[in-house]
Amino acid sequence: MPVTNADAPAVADERREDLYSTRDVARLFEIPESRLRYWAQTGFIRPSRRIGERVLYDFRDLISVKVAKELLAAGLSLQRVRRSLDALKVKLPGVDTPLARLRIRCEHDTVVVDESEHAFEAQSGQVLLNFEVESLREEAAEVLTFPVIDRTENAAPGDAYEWFLRGCELEAEWDGEDPEDDAFVEAKGAYERALDLDPGLASAYTNLGALLAAGGDLDGARDCFDQALYFDSEQPEAQANLAALALRTGDPETAIAGYRMLLRGSPEHIEAHYGLARAYLETGAKEHALSHLERFLRSIGRLHPEDVDPELAARRDQAEAVVEALRSELDVG
Repeated sequence: MPVTNADAPAVADERREDLYSTRDVARLFEIPESRLRYWAQTGFIRPSRRIGERVLYDFRDLISVKVAKELLAAGLSLQRVRRSLDALKVKLPGVDTPLARLRIRCEHDTVVVDESEHAFEAQSGQVLLNFEVESLREEAAEVLTFPVIDRTENAAPGDAYEWFLRGCELEAEWDGEDPEDDAFVEAKGAYERALDLDPGLASAYTNLGALLAAGGDLDGARDCFDQALYFDSEQPEAQANLAALALRTGDPETAIAGYRMLLRGSPEHIEAHYGLARAYLETGAKEHALSHLERFLRSIGRLHPEDVDPELAARRDQAEAVVEALRSELDVG
């Protein structure tokens, strides 16, 4: 059942707000929980609410998930779907009409949201997307009353995305050192299988590239990141990995250009600020390095403690030490 946040401010179309767990949303839309978690981790669709230690989806998040699922199933690229979702996030909070009265549809190349008296454009499309928001609310209320049905975790992957998720699981089992290890070989095979089934799955190229880079195949990694950006030219993960690869191979100038391009589209990208600071340090631009390390630290400070893993915490501690040294050297208060 959805969680009722009695203390949350009322939204336009109801006096209380129902909030939904990842499991609730997975059951409602028949999407694997692992896919929703991956979407949240990559910033594609994140749960908007938090109660204590729990992250929860609100009803506007459900609209985004439904739009994303239908557009992706119709073959639109992640880049175009992301733009539609960004437009919806901007527009929906300003709609005066109760959400239940809205209809979301696709008209030619544009996602359109109809209010009671007029319509406004979201963005992207080329497929038929037509649903009343009230019907989604009713479906959520109905489906989430069903009992939970356990599914076999070890079922063989079917479609490309399932193979991609299997690759993620196998990669997590790898020790990060031996590219001959079974987990590495099987993870690589799972990503390659995903790409056999869907040659345009940009996320699989990105993860395969990161795996190859960790295993020492830098040329193969670069090719994968290039392919990821071919299919999703604004994917921040591939942009960040290409810049990191340039830094790793002793080309800080190319890394700087890559990280700056990434920050133009994602100005708060934590890894970009950290990588850019490292690149600037290698070129001797200490003032720029200090600025980006400070932005890196501020970004971490805004994260919830559970989102700061040990690796990120270690880099935070290292960055704090470097910032202190740079401030002293540059005589910055």
